Amino acid sequence: MASFSKDIITSRQNGLVTRMAKLSDKKYRDAEGLFRIDGVKLYSEAIKSGISMEYTFISESKQEKITYVLADELEAADGTVVFVSDEVLSKLTDETAPQGIVAVGRKFAVHEADVPAEDKFRALYLSSIRDPGNLGTMIRTAYAFGVDRVYISDDCADVYSPKTVRAAMGTIFRQRLARVNDEIAFAKRMESAGCTIYAAALRRDAKKLGSFDMPEKVCFAVGNEGHGLSDEFIDTCTGTVFIPMAEGCESLNAAAAANVLIWEMCRAVRSN
Repeated sequence: MASFSKDIITSRQNGLVTRMAKLSDKKYRDAEGLFRIDGVKLYSEAIKSGISMEYTFISESKQEKITYVLADELEAADGTVVFVSDEVLSKLTDETAPQGIVAVGRKFAVHEADVPAEDKFRALYLSSIRDPGNLGTMIRTAYAFGVDRVYISDDCADVYSPKTVRAAMGTIFRQRLARVNDEIAFAKRMESAGCTIYAAALRRDAKKLGSFDMPEKVCFAVGNEGHGLSDEFIDTCTGTVFIPMAEGCESLNAAAAANVLIWEMCRAVRSN
């Protein structure tokens, strides 16, 4: 059970407040091993998913409401609950309309890239996705449709960014994530394990999504919002795939494209 601080922090220059406010910056998240969680729903999801809390900040004006709505979660949480003024809470978050609670959790696990041992396997590889909102949306969709693993390149947006966490809406605490250091070696290992990798890319020999039988072990790769996947990586993949669209439409937003690929990749599993 969390312990409750007796004092109410009212100074924005308070040492703890200043330190925790720096978690908006990735280098401080990395140094502290902590990340920020904004709002009632995300806090509840984090606790239910077993995220360990360092601090839970609750605004003085919403203390009664928050402690009532989140009574069970606060009972289950660890760390310290600190009550602060509204002005102090606003320093701890970039939300324009804070809900009265900002928490600081210890980072959840992002595993090293593994190869699938399962007979049936659905995976998504995200390469150089720079927008944290896009990254969070892709993770949310992957979890919703039962993707077994989301692989993320080292140069993607930070999974612990408040924007990524917010866009994933709690699924980021439950979706299995794995980090890829060398995507060429990763693709070769996946193929050696019998996993077909399709790069989302428009090439002459690209297959039209929906026109072929989905392999039982498959991974779709989606690239950077601006320049897509590297040619070297595409050449290493089993093949390429494109999403059929109306004439005159050249491309989809990276997150939208990933959503379509995920749906088609997992459709056969759901129908069986």
